[in-house]
This record gives sequence, structure tokens and C-alpha cells, in this order.
Amino acid sequence: MCRTVEAKADIFMAEGQILQLVALLMVLGLVLPGFLYYTRRTGKAVLLRNIAIWLAAAVVIALLYRMFAGS
Repeated sequence: MCRTVEAKADIFMAEGQILQLVALLMVLGLVLPGFLYYTRRTGKAVLLRNIAIWLAAAVVIALLYRMFAGS
């Protein structure tokens, strides 16, 4: 019987994870309207260029972190 209770507890998220999810959804709710407005105003070409720039910056940061701090 204890094993069943433990298995059910593993399925659900921990309280801290739920709070992180709620915070992420709140930030998404704040950022998404501006993102949609910006996309409609500037066009898809500018949007794709900016996404590529941000992804390149994230990759560089991740590689630098892995090389210097991620031991």
C-alpha cells in the first residue's frame, strides 16, 4: 500500500515546480501581447532575423558556460 501512495506522489509536481510554472505563465501573459503586436507591425522577416540573433546569443552563452563554468 505504501508503494502505491509513493507512486501517486511521484506523478504530481512538487510545490516549488508548480510555483515556477505559474510564474512562467504569468511572464508569458505579459510578454505575448507585445510580441504579437511587434510581429504584426514589423513583419515576419524582421521577426525571424531577431529570433536567429537571440538563438545565436543563447548558443554562445551556453557554450561559454560549458567551457568555463560547467565542470
